[in-house]
Amino acid sequence: MSAPVCLPLWGHTWVDLPVLRMPMPGAELIPCADGCYDIPILIETPEDPVARAVHRWFLGHHGAIVVWRFLADSLDRLIRERDSRLVRLTALGYDAYSVMLAYSGSCSREVYEDVIRPMMVAFDPAFSGRWARDHEPLPGLLRRARAALGPAAAAPLSSASKANLVAHLEVMRRLVPDGPSLLRESGRGRAATTEAERSRFDEFFLVSRENVCVSRYRAHRRAVLSAIGHDLAKRPLRPEYGETLRTFASRL
Repeated sequence: MSAPVCLPLWGHTWVDLPVLRMPMPGAELIPCADGCYDIPILIETPEDPVARAVHRWFLGHHGAIVVWRFLADSLDRLIRERDSRLVRLTALGYDAYSVMLAYSGSCSREVYEDVIRPMMVAFDPAFSGRWARDHEPLPGLLRRARAALGPAAAAPLSSASKANLVAHLEVMRRLVPDGPSLLRESGRGRAATTEAERSRFDEFFLVSRENVCVSRYRAHRRAVLSAIGHDLAKRPLRPEYGETLRTFASRL
């Protein structure tokens, strides 16, 4: 079983999640060694409401990271192959990313302001989602894919990506309705993202960059999506989210 990493984040509340082991963006998964098998990975959702909100913040970002990898691979294939079936699958990936946004940002504004945002400030006063290295290539890949396909063929992808942007804005407006981001508050908003900042994002969200074999990656991806799906089944946000995740997971 993959050992969880427990971080004392404040008071009595802990984040208890396995480290997400990921290759660098663009790097291939390595072949499995002889005798390699799926390693059981246990992810449990806390019952305490505040602990659950923090858990969702971290686990939802793990889910987003594996979806980002899927999207980068799928968009790259679309640029080269222009397969209509892949258009629909990639659009489903953006729908899954929208679920991750809603899930990770499902806490109340009070919990975000009193617990989650101070955690990020304590870690780095300029902490930003812009430091997510797996997301960086996606806007450019999306533009190239839409240009390669043309407006009509790219319509499902365009619709899903626009809905994803709306989902992101909804979370931002609900959690940070009046104030600037930490990055802007710090005065570092205009600077290009550095490798050190990308590494800080990984460190905060319990992501380790290393060579990862196919079986281990798939086992962890399955565990993340399953844990989020089970949590949403028990405590729904919107009825369609569970079905979106189930369909996405079945197509991987």
